Amino acid sequence: MKKKLSLLLVLVMVFSIFITACGDKGANDNGSDKGADVGNGKDVEDTKDELTSQDIIDKGKLIMGTNAEYPPFEFHILVDGKDEIVGLDIEIAKYIANELGVELEIKDMDFGNLLGALDTGMIDVDIAAMNPDPDRDANFTDIYYEVNHGVLVHKDNDAGITSLEDLNGKKIGVQRGTVQEEIANNEIQDAEVISLDKNSDAVMNLKTKKIDCIIMESPVAKSYAQANDDIMVAEGIDIDSGTDGVAIAVKTGNDELTEKLNEIIADMISQGLIEKWFVEAEELSNEAL
Repeated sequence: MKKKLSLLLVLVMVFSIFITACGDKGANDNGSDKGADVGNGKDVEDTKDELTSQDIIDKGKLIMGTNAEYPPFEFHILVDGKDEIVGLDIEIAKYIANELGVELEIKDMDFGNLLGALDTGMIDVDIAAMNPDPDRDANFTDIYYEVNHGVLVHKDNDAGITSLEDLNGKKIGVQRGTVQEEIANNEIQDAEVISLDKNSDAVMNLKTKKIDCIIMESPVAKSYAQANDDIMVAEGIDIDSGTDGVAIAVKTGNDELTEKLNEIIADMISQGLIEKWFVEAEELSNEAL
């Protein structure tokens, strides 16, 4: 009987030790997991999505997105047989890159793809004569150039467009994804809006009288009119953009970068550089287009 009791006690002690060891192992495992999470920086608060000016400085490059068929803001020319993108916005981007001490890389794409490229991180900034429409998902800098919209018509002006009211019911060409497209769709009565990816396509449609007119930012309309003898800017039609002008776009939430760009824009404006570059870009586009 005594042997049976002793054996029973031994079994109980062994079972107790086994249970205690398993409990300790679970506690140690939990502790190890937590320590690994902290050590590996897995805390959600440590996740960094914001692009700062220092990030751009660290990588040594500013990647600019634009739509280079918008003279005098950005357009293609041949220099010594080599294609180059030039214009007001390019000079602005060069100045910003120089202030940050980095190289400039330009990505030319359809205007409608610019904000998507910004959101995915393909580009750092949109500098493309973009109106800071509050419906656009982006941070916008201060206005760097004030501009409204004009109307391009064929020189024959068969549609008889001489006032804003004359646009009602007309076939209007616009660039896809722009404020001009919104104006044509929402503010012109009974208009047939033809949205195209490229302004050059809209101009060709106007030249061949497939559309009655094009709504464009006034400086751009003027540049296309000067480059084409058979189209002109309709006099006396000035459409308010509702945004006061154009600005640089960065990804939503990149607040530090936005403020840094605002500082650089203010510096350019105070030196009169933007007006100087705009005049030079207009002269260049008149010669090249």
